[in-house]
Amino acid sequence: MSNQAPVTRRLANGAELRVQQQPWAQQVGLCLRVAAGSHDEPPAYPGLAHFLEHLLFLGSRDYPGEQGVMAFVQRHGGLVNASTQARHTDFVCEVPAELLQPALMRLLDMLGQPLLELDAQVREREVLHAEYQARSQDADSRINHALGQALAAGHRCGAFLAGDRSTLVVESAEFQQALRDHHQRHYQARHMNLTLVGPQPAEQLLDIAEALLGALPAGEGDACFVPPADLLPLRAPCLHLQHSRSGVHLGLAVQLDTPHLNASLDLLLDALQDPAPGGLLDGLRELQLCRQLQARVLYQHRGQCLLRLDFPGATAEQGAALRAAVQSWAAQLQGDADWSLRLLHQQQAAALRLLGLSPLAAARELQSPAQDDSHTLRGLNALLACLARGDGLIELQCDEQVRPLWPAIGLDLPLQALPMPSPTPMSNHPWRLPGNDPLLAGAAVASAVLPLAALRHHPGRTKGGPAALYWRGPCSGVGDAAAIETGLLARSADLRWRGERLGISCQLSVQAAGWSLSLRGPAPLLPAFSALLVPLLLAALDDPAEPAPQGMLLRALLQRLPQLCEMPKTSRLEGLSVGLGASEQAQLAELCSAVEALADMSPTARIATGIDWQQVVQPGTDAALLLFCPLPAGDACTEAAWRVLGQVLQGRFYQRLRGELQLGYALFAGFRQLEGCRGLLFALQSPVCKAADIFEHIRAFLGEQRQLLAALDDEAVSRYRDALLPALSPAEANLARAEQLWQLHLAGLPEAHLQRVQLALTALTKNDLLLVHEQLLSASDWRVLASGAPSPA
Repeated sequence: MSNQAPVTRRLANGAELRVQQQPWAQQVGLCLRVAAGSHDEPPAYPGLAHFLEHLLFLGSRDYPGEQGVMAFVQRHGGLVNASTQARHTDFVCEVPAELLQPALMRLLDMLGQPLLELDAQVREREVLHAEYQARSQDADSRINHALGQALAAGHRCGAFLAGDRSTLVVESAEFQQALRDHHQRHYQARHMNLTLVGPQPAEQLLDIAEALLGALPAGEGDACFVPPADLLPLRAPCLHLQHSRSGVHLGLAVQLDTPHLNASLDLLLDALQDPAPGGLLDGLRELQLCRQLQARVLYQHRGQCLLRLDFPGATAEQGAALRAAVQSWAAQLQGDADWSLRLLHQQQAAALRLLGLSPLAAARELQSPAQDDSHTLRGLNALLACLARGDGLIELQCDEQVRPLWPAIGLDLPLQALPMPSPTPMSNHPWRLPGNDPLLAGAAVASAVLPLAALRHHPGRTKGGPAALYWRGPCSGVGDAAAIETGLLARSADLRWRGERLGISCQLSVQAAGWSLSLRGPAPLLPAFSALLVPLLLAALDDPAEPAPQGMLLRALLQRLPQLCEMPKTSRLEGLSVGLGASEQAQLAELCSAVEALADMSPTARIATGIDWQQVVQPGTDAALLLFCPLPAGDACTEAAWRVLGQVLQGRFYQRLRGELQLGYALFAGFRQLEGCRGLLFALQSPVCKAADIFEHIRAFLGEQRQLLAALDDEAVSRYRDALLPALSPAEANLARAEQLWQLHLAGLPEAHLQRVQLALTALTKNDLLLVHEQLLSASDWRVLASGAPSPA
């Protein structure tokens, strides 16, 4: 099982293409990167680059309104998004492979010929203001912004550049000129890098992309390169932030004379976070300084970077000891001969990880080109030298003690500079680089035998690709599901990190009925990894942990969504595999004390409950709500009609609640499958509505749709039907097929059910949609998960 090597082509207009074939994929993923971001915008208008990214989706010359890329991709069940970073802006989408050309045409027209209508700008500014408010309350964003204050004055990493009403003065002629100048200067072919990953041969992908991207003009004149301001010297190396979460965070600001640090940073972060014996995290635990270590890159451009290191469980008093230990680790390992071997192992792990990525995730990865090993190791040693010296090291202490406001750009921060504590003598702990992971080396790693398991296997398809393994087991701990889930995640954190490093993605969900686990990744690794992870989940928890603080509110509710669809309790271990070969199936059987066939579950009982409202108290001033409406019946005809209804409502929900009513920027609507339960999901986070008001807006939206559904003609219904058919056909890709089979098992449905839904789709009419719309409005079984209470009515 191997991935094709990426192929690169530079076009005459200066654009660069990089493509990779993923033979087992059904979708094609693309990432178009424009080499300009928030640090390239005029300083007078913070947030202008982010604002432009939003405006581009609101219509272009050849594809106005509902003809644009977002509506097109959503109609065909794809994904589309964008993000503005410091020095680049990414536009991404994933669509059925045969739709690459029309999707790319719309995307390029959007980038090159946007309408930028003033009315649309006024409306979109409100959406950005809502996003600004949410991000300004986010705990992680505040820590990132606080670390930026330590840098030398004038560097844009010290500014919060999301943009709000006060900075996006769309009524000003000067702002409009700056907006158009920014677009014309940067949105040129010579500043674009397009990566594509799909099932087509690389040359075919290149030819499709070149025919469209190659037709764009290179642009007149180039954006003048202005070197970024210096990161160093630090103006405040020790800071204290008033924050709801106590803890210690270290930052590292580095400024080197090198054009690329990507691969060197990847290698450094890989070693920093490795929990294996002898490594930094293992030593910090031995010194009782922290429980975990999480490292990430906050900013990186040319030779500049800003890293963030988190130490959950550390206290402010331990900050100096943590600094000393990290510096000691870097000093001892600088120039260590074992880094070459560590790099080789990391590259092997990265190659495995690529196998498990979706086409879209792989296209994003391709934006970072490969570097030669000697350059990577030189860059790594330079980073280690900076870390050992500590001249760019920032210590940020967080607790609830009141602090004065810091004069930050774009965000109020209760922050104070502290005098540097007396240097702590460097730790003399004997640091070393951890060895190769036994999973990667192919060694037998099973430390426990799995109990009796009911298993079912579906072999892989000939095109290869990653495999999937699903498990369901009983909970042995006491406490509510959220506390048990937090405890199991903490207990398995080291192992899950090892798995993710090797391309094994883990998703764990805990309910009163038991826990569910999905593993996806390289087939040869899944049996041995299961033998390590499943016993950790089956063993009792003596003291379930407090649920960890969540990030964005809507995301926190989505993580709790499975609790709306309780399964029957399980008392045994059940598993289903897709894509394992005969040898892996045999290995899995050997790891179990006994194996029996996985029996079909009984169909999920459907009980009309009216409106079941569950409140999850969350911090912050925003409100969020999820409404899940299960199918009223499990037959194929009902499911086909509800799937099409979800397709129709998806774009309209976005347009009505986000574009017209401006209730919030984070929202979702569409057909979802949860723990064997199928239905329509509506989700919204809002800074201007309470949860009860969000519910009423969603209910009003649903009520308004009958007239619009009645206006659909046969051609429109046919388009929606046709867009759904590929997702329901027997999937060739192991992962898509695996999810279908597992959801069918949990729902107690036969494997032929999807073919029956497909057949029902071909006969679907507008009258069927009107009928299921009436079923939906009856609210006989609506399930709500919300951050607030319902209205008394």
